[in-house]
Amino acid sequence: MLNKQGMDEKDPPLIAKGMSHVKTNFKITMDSSDATIAELMVDGCDMGIKSLYQYLHQYKAAEHGAKDVCERLIGIERGLRKELYPYL
Repeated sequence: MLNKQGMDEKDPPLIAKGMSHVKTNFKITMDSSDATIAELMVDGCDMGIKSLYQYLHQYKAAEHGAKDVCERLIGIERGLRKELYPYL
């Protein structure tokens, strides 16, 4: 869809990637239990859901197909988050 609109995929900002990497490695170094890994993954799902909702509301005039993809991704993130709860 991006290519069709003449746009390219974008990577997250370098500082965000670096901060995420440091936080993840620090937490895993301190405690590599299933609960810690699940917590990191749930946090990632929460951030993903938040970002996707922001985009969904920011681009109200987006094509229906793009909105559908966004809503499906939100559902996937919610499903994964729910599956991780027993490990917390």
